[in-house]
Amino acid sequence: MKPEAPLVEVVVTQVAGSAPTAVGDSLYLGASGWRGSVGGGAIEEALKARAVACREQGIGAVVEFLLNSEHDQCCGGRVAAIICPIPAAAEPWLQQDLPRLYGWDHRERPRLMGAWWQGRWHPAAADPIPDPAVPEWPAGLRVAQSGTYFWKRTAISHPLWLFGAGHVGAAIAAFACRLGYDVSVFDTRLEWNNAERFPPGATRHIAAMPPAEDTNPLPSALVMTHSHRLDFAITTALLARPIDYLGVIGSRTKAALFRKRLCAHGYGDKELARLHMPMGLPGLGKKPYEVAVAVLAELLQRRQGGML
Repeated sequence: MKPEAPLVEVVVTQVAGSAPTAVGDSLYLGASGWRGSVGGGAIEEALKARAVACREQGIGAVVEFLLNSEHDQCCGGRVAAIICPIPAAAEPWLQQDLPRLYGWDHRERPRLMGAWWQGRWHPAAADPIPDPAVPEWPAGLRVAQSGTYFWKRTAISHPLWLFGAGHVGAAIAAFACRLGYDVSVFDTRLEWNNAERFPPGATRHIAAMPPAEDTNPLPSALVMTHSHRLDFAITTALLARPIDYLGVIGSRTKAALFRKRLCAHGYGDKELARLHMPMGLPGLGKKPYEVAVAVLAELLQRRQGGML
């Protein structure tokens, strides 16, 4: 029987200037083919080719890619990446994107040292852990006397609460689960809030509201139920809680009515300034997936720091 080819992973460790990738982006060649991405295009194809060559030689490498005319690129940036052979037993760490540590010395042959899972260090080889405080290291490169290390942290999952399991809620969930949001759907209607209508990554709650407890990081909340009366009740309840973004679906007429009623309930300018209603970027359409794109575009701008 022919032995299985070893796994190999590419991890971006440094980015300077303009580039279509970010530090920590990764892809790997496993039993079922390539998974992940380091930006696509010429840079990804070049790194894939180098990774295949490294796999055949059974070694790792530190590589640099210049985004210039030589590579049919005009971004002008520079990307550094490591290529690591990966033990087959460690593939679940990559599939789950567990926090992982890589190390290399002057020979620049990186290796996967291990991963942190359920509060414990799981070694990938016989390498000793370089520092008991590794879980507290910031993500990225760290140069020590014993070598160079790269600590790849799991991407932060941003909580997104969807109030209403209707057509718009289902459309938003379909996109949001692919965009790194931790989606929770709240709706008491079983005929709408069911597994057939939502992706497996969305957590469904047959309830109108989440329990009153602190959430870190702060969630974004989108209110879009079947009832304007319920929308208003949920909105007033959320205004009393720490929320990163509070959006409510509706027309300008509905927005004006809600603000008038909130003022009558004693809410002032500070509270009303937290309310995004109508939610989402304007002018992109009224169909469910059009609304989903408009709302998630606004949330992504906030997540990237472009609109606070």
